[in-house]
Amino acid sequence: MTASEMVRSALAEAGKTQKELAEFMGWSPQNLSGRLKNDTLTFDELNKALGFVGYSVKMVSSTGSELLDLGNSGSPRVVQMVGGVTYDTGKAESLCTSKEHPDDKLYMELFKDQSGAYFLAYYQVWEGGYNSISPMSKSASKKFWARYSGLPESDMK
Repeated sequence: MTASEMVRSALAEAGKTQKELAEFMGWSPQNLSGRLKNDTLTFDELNKALGFVGYSVKMVSSTGSELLDLGNSGSPRVVQMVGGVTYDTGKAESLCTSKEHPDDKLYMELFKDQSGAYFLAYYQVWEGGYNSISPMSKSASKKFWARYSGLPESDMK
């Protein structure tokens, strides 16, 4: 199955249109149509397009172990040092977000980095907005997870 076939199948399953996806991606409908026709989506674009309809891309080894999807956020990258520790959303796994609609301009996103540390990125996505990071305890992260992922705290990674 090609990347284009994956996107088309996922759109059909979710009842979404290519026009809606193009808007989400920030592309013209013609640009999306051409990229699907020529099967020229990058991996990041495929992941973002599938995320639009609730799917994610995962790499699993032949033994069944899953490769962490670091840098899987569709939000702007934020790198900030807090208390002598550098946090980087591009090098961490996005676990869930308070963002409810693609047009939301103020939201939070929960991350877990490779060391196992949890942190929250605050986004103000408008001209002059300020994005920042705040470290979080595992217990506070579980509460955020339960509220915004819709899953029980026990399911958090």
